[in-house]
Amino acid sequence: MTLSRLLAGVAFLGLAAHPAMAEPGYLRDPDIAGTSLVFDDEQSVWSAPLAGGRANRLTAPLGVDPHPIISPDGRQVAFLANFDGPEEIYTMPVGGGSPRRITFENRNVMPIGWDRKAGILYSTTPETDPGFGRIVASIQPANGTKRIYPLAEANDVALGQNGEWLYFVRFGLSISHDHLRRYRGGAMAQLWRYRIRGGEEAERIGPQDANLRRPMLWRDRIIVVSDKGGRDNLWSFALDGTDGHALTDHEDFGVGHAALSGDTVVYQCGADLYRYDLAHDAGSRIALDIASDHPARRPQWLDDPFRFLTDTALSPDGRQVAMTLRGHVILGAPNGRRLVQLAQAGNARLRHARLSPDGRTVYAFSDKGGESELWAFPAIGGGESRQITHGLGGQPTGLWVAPDGKTLAHTDRLGRLRLLDLASGKDRTIDDARLDGQAEYDSLVWSRDGRALVFVRARGESVRRQLALYDLTDHSTRWITSSNYDSFGPAFSPDGHMLWFLSDRAFTLANGSPWGDRNPAPVYDRRTGVFALTLQKGTRFPFLSPTELDPAPHAARPPAMPTPGKTAPDATGTASPLPPIEAEGLARRLYQVPVPAGRYRKIAASAKRLYLLASSDAHPSDDTENMVLSRIAIGNERAAAELLEGHLADHLRDIAMTPDGATLMLVSGAKKQRPRIRLIADGDDLGDETPKGDGHRKTQNEIGLKDFRLRIDPGAEWQDLFMDAWRLHRDHFYDPALHSVEWTAIRDRYRPLLARVQDRSDLDDLMGQMMGELNALHSQIRPAETPGRPAGSLIASLGAILVRQPGGYLIDRILEGDPDLPEDRSPLAAPEVDAAPGDLIVSINGRPLAEQPDLSTLLADQAGRQVLLTLKRQNRKIETVVIAIDGKKEASLRQRAWENDRADRVARLGKGRLGYLHLRAMGPDDMARFTRQFFAQIDKDGLVIDVRRNKGGNIDSWILSELLRKVWMFWSDHGQAPQGNMQQSFRGHIVVLCDAFTYSDGETFAQGVKTLRIGKLIGMRTAGAGVWLSDSDRLADNGLPRTAERPYFDLNGHWLVENHGVEPDIEVENLPNATFTGKDAQLDTAIEVLQQELAAHPVPPLAPEAFTDSPEAIPH
Repeated sequence: MTLSRLLAGVAFLGLAAHPAMAEPGYLRDPDIAGTSLVFDDEQSVWSAPLAGGRANRLTAPLGVDPHPIISPDGRQVAFLANFDGPEEIYTMPVGGGSPRRITFENRNVMPIGWDRKAGILYSTTPETDPGFGRIVASIQPANGTKRIYPLAEANDVALGQNGEWLYFVRFGLSISHDHLRRYRGGAMAQLWRYRIRGGEEAERIGPQDANLRRPMLWRDRIIVVSDKGGRDNLWSFALDGTDGHALTDHEDFGVGHAALSGDTVVYQCGADLYRYDLAHDAGSRIALDIASDHPARRPQWLDDPFRFLTDTALSPDGRQVAMTLRGHVILGAPNGRRLVQLAQAGNARLRHARLSPDGRTVYAFSDKGGESELWAFPAIGGGESRQITHGLGGQPTGLWVAPDGKTLAHTDRLGRLRLLDLASGKDRTIDDARLDGQAEYDSLVWSRDGRALVFVRARGESVRRQLALYDLTDHSTRWITSSNYDSFGPAFSPDGHMLWFLSDRAFTLANGSPWGDRNPAPVYDRRTGVFALTLQKGTRFPFLSPTELDPAPHAARPPAMPTPGKTAPDATGTASPLPPIEAEGLARRLYQVPVPAGRYRKIAASAKRLYLLASSDAHPSDDTENMVLSRIAIGNERAAAELLEGHLADHLRDIAMTPDGATLMLVSGAKKQRPRIRLIADGDDLGDETPKGDGHRKTQNEIGLKDFRLRIDPGAEWQDLFMDAWRLHRDHFYDPALHSVEWTAIRDRYRPLLARVQDRSDLDDLMGQMMGELNALHSQIRPAETPGRPAGSLIASLGAILVRQPGGYLIDRILEGDPDLPEDRSPLAAPEVDAAPGDLIVSINGRPLAEQPDLSTLLADQAGRQVLLTLKRQNRKIETVVIAIDGKKEASLRQRAWENDRADRVARLGKGRLGYLHLRAMGPDDMARFTRQFFAQIDKDGLVIDVRRNKGGNIDSWILSELLRKVWMFWSDHGQAPQGNMQQSFRGHIVVLCDAFTYSDGETFAQGVKTLRIGKLIGMRTAGAGVWLSDSDRLADNGLPRTAERPYFDLNGHWLVENHGVEPDIEVENLPNATFTGKDAQLDTAIEVLQQELAAHPVPPLAPEAFTDSPEAIPH
């Protein structure tokens, strides 16, 4: 035992270990050269002797996972960093020094290893690519000489010592970033070998029923990491892939990253590093001493914590707001009052905070005890909190406090609506949506006296929501809206006479008829109307025109807000209850407010006004929806067309009204930014001007959030994030039996490693290992949000493939994009820009490129800005100004270049009769792309629909519907081209291309093409991500451990796709070398199949027969 370790043990016996020695690190990504070891801990590069002992930190925390590799002589280390924006490879001496940038790819670089002859090996993205594409390359650190190995889809590589063979890996979960213990879909990691000087195609070797990754050559064997035995372990094979046997037998944790030098393999397992002696067939853990102050574990102050806001609730008295953010609860009030933070344990998460009617208590769900339960907290911030439920079970999804303060309504992931009586503590289920084929509640609203509530959910197989009334006096539930229409957003009137709600019942065509371009289906935009149910039989709907039979008008106002436990006083000051709800015939007492239908999302009601929150976008997304507010005066004084007062506020997120209708809450501002929260008296001006009136209530009652900072204890928060991820998978996973995994035992196996987690990336790695035990796809981990602009925002591009030459960069190819869409083209293709392939770029913004290590250094942080280029064309000097683009747009242009190449090939080989389109994913942008390209090729005889590398989404049914539409008749006016019915439907033959990384909804589409016999499916078996998900539940820091939730089946009840994939009708493999050189066997097969189909079944022309002289002779 070393002296330092002995002293540490003595210190522990006395009091406690020194903080720097308290816990070992979370050790990852080792590499080895002789007896020297490098690895990642705390997103820093460390070195240590292979035998173990004291480790030395080589870099400060880098903010990215460095994936270090060490030179064969042990003197240099290479690693990933983003000092200049993109994540690139840098080198530095092991003994210390300044890092030096080696690669300038500006996209998706990953270090692999350091070869004695070839230099640094790494993978990156090819110049043009359909998505998920990788290639391997080497670079000499001394002079920057780069070599690309001609192998498409290679992502890991090992070079033979004699330089004859190259062993490489294609595909695998490292590309899709899924976490599975036993993946068996179409994108399994494949082991291949390639004779470098032979000019032959590569060959696949090794077993094909398991994943083979991380190739390492040792003598006449190849060592890999494989899950052939059920969990990742080290395996050894002969160089031709035969004679395989396991070297290690880890059961609790799988083997992670591995590296080899001499006779030794080092690898990660759990949070430790191990060494395996190949010569002696023996392995052991490497014991390392890591002295660190653990910077990522230190308490941190979040400067703008409200970007993590998940819930905002107005107090019933309208005086303050409860805000749930980052697992904490903050109470805010206007007029300069302090922000109150509820005291809670740092390793617990609070959800759905709500204030009591008297404002003294906050109710919220807390997972302090390991499971979410309801707790009560003093609203002053300190004091003793108390747990008020025990054994709820299931993740909570909503909480509503009754205005009388006696009852809490709450819902959970298990589909239960429950009522908790605060006096007795009795918690009972009043509705179980699972018994009705559902599991989610849309919303809930209490009556002002707390004697009734209305909840909203769908029923049975319908997606249409209905309103249900629950009466606390007789415990009855009545469904009060029709199942024929979607109804939602209920709001009680303060006087208890009306129930306002929204419903989609307006279906006025926005496109008029099926004629016209890209117009095959009816479009209904503004569907939502405002409706009301009168809660008593004699209640008159206030928007009705007066008649001579009406009673004389008299002044009236709503009863005042009752205090908890009391009913409202009447006009004489004595207590009087609100009128009881007369349930009989309630659904028939239906009225519609005479305002135009719109895109309404929510309604709030006062005694005199209705407030409508509506989307200003016809097709909003979750991140970009802009909400606007309108106000309606209740009554019949004005004509219907004048009832809407217009957009009184915009950029809204939410609105809420107190039960007495006196105070309105407005939450505004862009999502994921600090909101603006205002509490406004009903009827006051909603703008920013000084309010009119007696001055007792200010219009601009804004809650001051700007300077608030939130203290986070990362170590404690990581504990809760880990447990939350575990619970989310338990409660959300599509198989209640969790694939027969003992999930509690899995938690107990991985949880001790939490003490070793040193940064948020380590936690993702740990959660990924745990999630992998469930063996399901859609198991990626989306990282937590970090403040500030990402380093990648520095990346800028000219939208071209450039080749370095003496004196500058040659424009080899301008990435044209879509010539019909100016916003999608390369900046060099703009009409005002004088640049062309063959030009040499010699300077940028007046700075010569010959003096720069790479062109990208002069383009850094220039995206969206004017850039002056000096070009050399033959003997002429040309100056031109372009607008540089960001890295995201450049990636899209590279993808479009790949698509354009294939579209050109289909057009050329198909002699103009065949069309082509590629679907990158299945989201809104992809539906727009399909609409542009499909209808532009509607007159082709054949069509190739390419879903290779499709990343998924949810629009498969829309596209399948378009493909199923068939022409069954046509019109033919004299002298005009015939027009088919169904309009703009495709009459030709269709083939669909798929491959190993056709993923998720891309696979659903492929399966639909097969099942519905739309066309032939050509390519390779797909990835196998067959269980859909909602991505609805994030961790407190907005990280997302994705959970497979919704499997799908064929009509016979057979489970489809998951962990296997969709089998093509015609299997064609795009081989590594041929594909790299530009060939596309799958596409060529698709063209050949279409040509064969057209030869056997040509598309007949739409040609009318000649008219006879007599109409009676025409057959009918």
